[in-house]
Amino acid sequence: MKVILLEDVDALGKLGDTVNVKDGYARNYLIPRNLALPATARNLKAQAHKFKDIELKRSKIVYDAQSLADKIAGVSLTFNRKTGEKGRLFGSVTNMDIADALEEKGLTINRRDIVLPEPIKSLGEYDVQVKLHHEVSPVVKITVLPEEGEIPEGAMEAAPAVEHSPESPEAEPAEVAAPEVPEETPAEVTDVEFSVEEVPTEPTEEEKE
Repeated sequence: MKVILLEDVDALGKLGDTVNVKDGYARNYLIPRNLALPATARNLKAQAHKFKDIELKRSKIVYDAQSLADKIAGVSLTFNRKTGEKGRLFGSVTNMDIADALEEKGLTINRRDIVLPEPIKSLGEYDVQVKLHHEVSPVVKITVLPEEGEIPEGAMEAAPAVEHSPESPEAEPAEVAAPEVPEETPAEVTDVEFSVEEVPTEPTEEEKE
């Protein structure tokens, strides 16, 4: 059956295209959902008159999608999750979680447009595609960390402080100056020597008498 598409349909065509599809697909899905019209002579003529409007609508859709894509392209999201062995998550990160995180940043995205075949269940970095339009699919950077993920970073910053501590023993050379005190002891010893020299001098005078 030949139909005229009223919206862009994945793997089928763009707004305004005339395509051939199975009768059941057209009658049970496309036409009831206002995604297409039967390509009758009357409808083709009517659509020809609306061609300019269709092109304008298509251009606006692409423009809006690209504008949103430009904002999404610069976004990075971080999720902290409880983890078990080998970085496996207790739980997961789903397309709903990503949609909510984007919403917090002022970006409203339908979770169904977030291409995530299955929830993320391991730590790591991921590139997740957001299909805004069949011509526009920006990528969001996703990082999944353990709940205590920020603590190791703090520890890394503290590490240099710990490394500086071994340098403190260099202050010991200042204490080495203290051994200069023993140099005063020899001065006292010399005094003793002088006193010892004076003692023998007196007996010498007595011996002269």
